[in-house]
Amino acid sequence: MVHNENLPSRVTHMSTSSLHADAYLNEGPDVAPVISTSSTYLFNKHEHGANNYGKDQWYEYSRYGTPTLARAEAVISKLTHGFATVHSSGLSSLFSLLIHFRPTRIIMKHGYFGSDNVVSIYRSVVPEAVVLGLDCEYKENDFVWLETPVNPTGEIEDIQYFANKAHAVNARLVVDSTFAPPPLCDPFKHGADIVMHSGTKYFAGHADVLCGVVIVKCSKTNEALHRQRDVLGDVPGNLESWLLLRSLRTLELRVLQQSKTCQMLVSWLANGAKGSTLVETDGIPVGSIVSVKHASTQTFSPSFDVCNQHPHGFGPVFSILFSSKEQALYVARNLKLTTFATSLGAVVSLVDWRHGGDSAQDPRLLRVSIGLENIEDLKNDWRSTIVASESAIRKNKL
Repeated sequence: MVHNENLPSRVTHMSTSSLHADAYLNEGPDVAPVISTSSTYLFNKHEHGANNYGKDQWYEYSRYGTPTLARAEAVISKLTHGFATVHSSGLSSLFSLLIHFRPTRIIMKHGYFGSDNVVSIYRSVVPEAVVLGLDCEYKENDFVWLETPVNPTGEIEDIQYFANKAHAVNARLVVDSTFAPPPLCDPFKHGADIVMHSGTKYFAGHADVLCGVVIVKCSKTNEALHRQRDVLGDVPGNLESWLLLRSLRTLELRVLQQSKTCQMLVSWLANGAKGSTLVETDGIPVGSIVSVKHASTQTFSPSFDVCNQHPHGFGPVFSILFSSKEQALYVARNLKLTTFATSLGAVVSLVDWRHGGDSAQDPRLLRVSIGLENIEDLKNDWRSTIVASESAIRKNKL
């Protein structure tokens, strides 16, 4: 683990920080960061346990950290305004927090089923732990797990509301902000104590990395999480660390464009849903789309300043509900520019039939993650595929 250093105070923009926040860790002539492939490192020749790579950099064994991973964590720390620990997956990040804090009361609601599974495993280790809903009465030391935006709809929760509720009784608020990475949302500004991301999604952004990130505000907690990772061994590999670092360079550009395109597509599809009882909307057959859910279509309480929480747009994930399971599967399987696969956050658009992995989800529902394709190309693809699905229904082929 290295000590993160800040950029000059005049550097305030995310795009610049993405490129230069780790510059102080570069000890070689390479412009592009190199991949550290070694599993072990030379000791300092003069003092055992002293820095052996560069200023404040101490490496011994890759389970304890590598130069490449240190650079990725330095960039993430700067972009998220905290101290970052990267794990081998998002779920291992959640498990690391549960093991570290050992809560006996976990406050959460159903969102990503993987998080539910991690909590179940934790409860097998700590059988006295109970799971309660977000609307319950909080108590001291509660572990409040808030997923926002919510999987699979992309709808959002009021972070400040839950922060106030948790802090009133000295409970801890942990926000899973995977669906709204920087620059879309900074949960710390709204009261979060800890922020978690599945780095597999937007941080890595190219459907080629598996990793998770925990960001805390306290350097001592960060050090403790690193020591725990050293023991458990849930550290990302060398190539994954390098691919993550490469992807962070373009995080702001990617996410802002994906958010913009997503909101345009959601608006267009939502108009098609409204037309289901009126007339065909821009070529979308009447009755095909039952509803479209996304933060941009959500109704909020007047007390929730949603623009303050999401000043630069909403997450690029939404859900769409079709008239039947068969139609939903037809659309998912036949879109040409939106790949039928799970996960989200990639530069390519993805569509997932969530019922296949989570039986609690409506079988008519698709989760859609928008990539970097042109909006008109996406609209044309969705239009032609929905029309084809209606034709197949009429011919009794579904």
